[in-house]
Amino acid sequence: MGIALLTIAVLEQFSRLGFDEALIQRREDNVDEYLNTAWVMKVCRGIVLGLLAFAAAPYVASAFGEPRATDLIRVLALVPLITGFQNPGIIYFRKNLQFHKQFIYKISGTVAEVSIAVAFAIIFKNVWALVFGLLAGNVTITTASYLIHEYRPSIEFNLEFAKELFSYGKWLTIQGSLIFIVNQGDDAFIGWFLTATALGYYQFAYRFSNAPATEVSHVISSVAFPAYSEIQDDIDQLREGFYRTLNLTMFFSFPMATGIAVIAPTFVLAFLGEKWLPIVPAMQLLAAWGLLRSIGATVGPLFNAVGRPDYNTKFQIFKVIFMAIFILPATEAYGIVGTAAVVVGHTLITNPVADYLAINIVDGSYRRFLASLAYPAVGSLLMGGAVFAVDATYSTPWNLLDFFLLVGLGVLTYAVVMVAIALLTGYEIRDTVSILKSTV
Repeated sequence: MGIALLTIAVLEQFSRLGFDEALIQRREDNVDEYLNTAWVMKVCRGIVLGLLAFAAAPYVASAFGEPRATDLIRVLALVPLITGFQNPGIIYFRKNLQFHKQFIYKISGTVAEVSIAVAFAIIFKNVWALVFGLLAGNVTITTASYLIHEYRPSIEFNLEFAKELFSYGKWLTIQGSLIFIVNQGDDAFIGWFLTATALGYYQFAYRFSNAPATEVSHVISSVAFPAYSEIQDDIDQLREGFYRTLNLTMFFSFPMATGIAVIAPTFVLAFLGEKWLPIVPAMQLLAAWGLLRSIGATVGPLFNAVGRPDYNTKFQIFKVIFMAIFILPATEAYGIVGTAAVVVGHTLITNPVADYLAINIVDGSYRRFLASLAYPAVGSLLMGGAVFAVDATYSTPWNLLDFFLLVGLGVLTYAVVMVAIALLTGYEIRDTVSILKSTV
């Protein structure tokens, strides 16, 4: 299943059009005249990707030494075909900051996918439960796009509109391809260079440890991009919006990353069992990457919103080169831990440069930027120390109970420490809480 998903992801990322971002970034409120052209291009893209996936399936499966992946890839070839027909009007949910509609649109697919996957898993007890769950989710989300938004596309193509959208979207196409190589290239390399078991270990370590980036900062950044685009010409509002977004992201991402690193062994024993313990070192390293990515998730949307998507593209080029040089010797020497170290290493180099550019764009203060990182960092380190000390000293006969007790202790400790920091230093915790309330 991992091989099949990787195949579809490769095709989708390397053919990303970037039209949605191009339309969201445009200053005018109404972009209806572009929607039909965008929709026709997406439909054509979906058809081509579906055919390519179907035809390439046996060759991809053979390359990974796993012939059972062939049928999975061929069925999942329907995914880009289905999503290509989504209503293009849904870009207004993000462009006009209608996130309640965006939530309903997204959650409908998630509910359908989980429900079908669980039902089929109970009945058939095999990997096809995941396949049919994924297909059901995509059919549902495509249907929901027409039920929630009143726009109805028609077959109409305007070459000038397409060129205009491509002029902005080309950077996102390149950027998306490079991001895929950075984010998924390590998976492909491990699957080829090591074993399918090592790939399974690494993928799970990645998914759990990157919760700060995927579950928190990506949600925030999806809000930040259209919000930044709306105020891109007002430098004062843009600066305040950037720092508020950074504060909110760091307030949650720092403790999550720290907590994941500290309780990784307990989590693995509680939910996966002893045979999964080899993933712990990689999980702890990748938790640092999740934190670094969350910082980048506040900066990347800013570059796109002010019309500089090329910045993100250039950073990804550097990361690809870095990985190409170091991933083989590091993985050969240290296995999946070495791979994780390379992933963390390239982000440690690019993040400071990206932060410097972002601060200059908003005409901001480096002191304020560092303060946004320092306060939650201190709170998270104190929390992590407390959780580690308790975990090393006390335990119950039940790993699952230990896990929930440690999580509870971490949440309580972080809350108390951050309130104390706010009282002693004037840290803008009230602004963070008010933003959270308005978002919810």
